[in-house]
Amino acid sequence: MRHWAFAAAMLLGSAVCAAENAAETLQQQLSGMTRFYASFEQQVFDMQQQLVQQGEGTLWLQQPGMFRYEMSLPEPILFVGDGETLWYYHELLEQVSIFDAKAELERTPFTLLMSDDTELWQQYRISSIEGGYRIEAEDPASPVQYLQLQFNDAGLQQMLVLDLNGQRSLFTFSPQPEAGQAFAASLFRFEPPADVDIDDQR
Repeated sequence: MRHWAFAAAMLLGSAVCAAENAAETLQQQLSGMTRFYASFEQQVFDMQQQLVQQGEGTLWLQQPGMFRYEMSLPEPILFVGDGETLWYYHELLEQVSIFDAKAELERTPFTLLMSDDTELWQQYRISSIEGGYRIEAEDPASPVQYLQLQFNDAGLQQMLVLDLNGQRSLFTFSPQPEAGQAFAASLFRFEPPADVDIDDQR
């Protein structure tokens, strides 16, 4: 019995070390991505792995905590965050929802793409997969079950998102030349048009 207990302890220790190494390696990978700008193609699959939607857009990331996710197809949708406030603008519905960025983003693994906060990283399990990493929230109520990131020489290549409903979204990125330049602060803020409905949930 002691031999089994010892073996189990060794395996558990190896798993913990592997997770720590994966987290450390991913942090190093992302530390070189303080700014990221790419166009993307999105494919959405249902629980039966059937393709239900395709889309296109652009993504800007800047550490710490700033992003701009702009979907052009199949319809114009904009998510913008400046680290404090998060705006969600649905152009066709003429609606803007406003959230506390910290409260919303820290519920999902996306936040690790824009933060090196040690305490925040400890809220997620990180493991190595072929060509990249899987990030899972310790909180079972997280709207994202896991996030998978894959990299190539140009940086972030693909992101796979599995949500609580079993729906998978695959993003394939094409980094743009402007990624190495400073981004304007206005990219990460949003002024709602005068004629839209505003739902402020902060």
